[in-house]
Amino acid sequence: MATAPVCTVGLTSFSRSAFGWRNAEVPLPNFFHMNVALENKICYLELRNDCCGRRWSEKQHISSFKFATQASQKASNTVITSADQSPPSKEEQDCLVRVVNITKDTLGLRSCSYERLKFEVEYGLKRGTTDNSYIIKGPMGVALIDIPDQAFTKEYIRNLKNTKDINLLKYIVIGHLSPKRINSMIALGELLQQKSTFALPLDVYCSNPAAQLLSVSIPEKLKDIFSIKIVRSGDKLDLGGDHMLQFILTPTPRWPDGMCTYDPATQLIFTHKFFSAHVCTDNDFDVGGWEAYGEDWRFFYDCMLSPVARQVDAILQKLPIVPQFAKPSYAGRIGIDVVKADVKYILSTMLSSLNLPLSTSAAISGSLKAEGIFVTAAICPIHGPIVQYTLTELVREYNAWTKQRLNKTDEATIGVIYASAYGNTTALAQAISRGISKAGIGVETLNCEHSTNEEISSLVRRCNGFVIGSPTLAGHMPTPIQNALGVILNDNELRTKLCGVFGSFGWSGEAVDEIERRLKDGGFSFSFPTIRCKFKPTEAMLQICEESGTDIALAVRKSKLKQRRDTSQFVMASCVEQAVGRVVGSLCVVSARNGDAESAMLASWVSQATFVPPGITLAVAKDRAVESLILPGGKFVLNVLGEGKSSATMKQLLKPYKPGEPRFGGLQTKEASNGGRVLLDAISWMECTVQSRMETGDHWVLYATVDDGQLQDDKTLTAIHYRKTGTYY
Repeated sequence: MATAPVCTVGLTSFSRSAFGWRNAEVPLPNFFHMNVALENKICYLELRNDCCGRRWSEKQHISSFKFATQASQKASNTVITSADQSPPSKEEQDCLVRVVNITKDTLGLRSCSYERLKFEVEYGLKRGTTDNSYIIKGPMGVALIDIPDQAFTKEYIRNLKNTKDINLLKYIVIGHLSPKRINSMIALGELLQQKSTFALPLDVYCSNPAAQLLSVSIPEKLKDIFSIKIVRSGDKLDLGGDHMLQFILTPTPRWPDGMCTYDPATQLIFTHKFFSAHVCTDNDFDVGGWEAYGEDWRFFYDCMLSPVARQVDAILQKLPIVPQFAKPSYAGRIGIDVVKADVKYILSTMLSSLNLPLSTSAAISGSLKAEGIFVTAAICPIHGPIVQYTLTELVREYNAWTKQRLNKTDEATIGVIYASAYGNTTALAQAISRGISKAGIGVETLNCEHSTNEEISSLVRRCNGFVIGSPTLAGHMPTPIQNALGVILNDNELRTKLCGVFGSFGWSGEAVDEIERRLKDGGFSFSFPTIRCKFKPTEAMLQICEESGTDIALAVRKSKLKQRRDTSQFVMASCVEQAVGRVVGSLCVVSARNGDAESAMLASWVSQATFVPPGITLAVAKDRAVESLILPGGKFVLNVLGEGKSSATMKQLLKPYKPGEPRFGGLQTKEASNGGRVLLDAISWMECTVQSRMETGDHWVLYATVDDGQLQDDKTLTAIHYRKTGTYY
């Protein structure tokens, strides 16, 4: 088909998001050119790299885009943006925005999706998500707290326009800002520019990292819309009517721009990622309590905050959250102070049972507040439900989980060092960190872009092993990774530590290869094969990362155990261990699949749990690869092995595997309706759905209902696994 070229320009910037390339870590320097051609309302695009001859073609319906070309002395910049009439994406079709009245002065705009939007590990429960934004109305102005992800931009702006208080907007407070939220910020700026009711510019209160991202991302035409105010911890913003907003900086390696906001008038605290959960239900508040949301809060913490437990511990000290009607402490009180505490105790007990509206309870509890703490009616996170009914329990569990992770870190630690251009390398780092945590080893993550050489050196020195990850930019690793690698290679004492390498790229991934080569030349030992991810990671790639993290953690744990054995005398199994070892179980094979990720394991800790509905319990070690595929709501197949027919299956499943390697090998199987594998020589099989799970030390005990099943061999008895000690399988 002949097409007429419209333009050929050198590119220095390009809106990849318009063509589904939003996460591709592909630089576009001046030697890239783009050919644009039109034929029957179809836009044909070809990217050409004049240095290496690579080409990348794409076509889109021309009604979806509008073009603007700006001349420049060095090169032309072609900016492609979605037109107003462009059809909604699949993500946008699945999204809606709910407006909720939290108090008479506070609104919530909850962008909701009941489907899993992304493949990152923190969305693994597949319970949807919400992206929460809030509006605070004060006599001296209105403040908007946070903006949503780009998947929600259109619906969010439409609802924001219909909010009557938006015409009084004077301030924007950013608790967390990422490149994926910039589109919403730009759309908000365009809305403000169109309306004549606003007194521009609007003050934007945010941390320094957020200010830097905002200043380089906002188009020049919108620069006069926003006036950026860099916040220091302890700064305040007065909206009038006791709405004296207090800002608390809460940076972590994952979110260096983090900032919480406390409103003493309503006793609401806005905590961005802290106390969040990726879950979407019909309730805007945590109705149902811990039973309904506990798993979601724990899973989000394990994926996102567990790897930065040291920073989380410091942040929790800066956020002394207590519920409105908490019982007082008598510590250090004498005389009349004891009487006052008694009165406060009686009042708090009476008022907490009344279940008052948030506005009323905030007004009443004002007399009970104390200095140095945040008396809180509800926690307003950026994801998940507004936390009102489970506030005390969630804050307590956050502290307990953090202390638990710090104890693990004191025993043994693995450092995860990375930099990321578009978020893909970060997603890999999070999956590796989760794999390390599953194995019971402490993990500390460090974003090189926001760290000094001294911090990198200190981390690697105190860790028992490390992994390092990098994107590839213009054929090279970015400067922060070059510096980090130099710090590691220049310290001879680090060469005995186990290591691993990972990275994402758009073309050939030279940075990953170079890091691997230089570490090998330096004499470092690798605990897993180097991970190379092209473009956006899939579920299978995230599974490989998680298993790789578990592998290095198990290697470190094995080394620590060897050191202990070398310094202690041989000890026979105790009487208790020998007694427990006489508990037997049927030999089974668990198989599960999630998208393109698949795994299986041999299991003997299986029991029937219920008659109606038919249900089983299954114990799964936290460091098992299949564990991440059988979360609550997940599906699996349980194959029961037969006596005298289990040796080949056991031999296959007990051998060591590389991360992501298929488990069944030459075993004969067929696919079940839920995606798992049925062993043809199993005497029976069951398709199961995980209903709940309970944490029990180093294992999860799952309760699953049986959806379907079949007896394949009615003459063979079940294979039984016999042991002599309860210290291993």
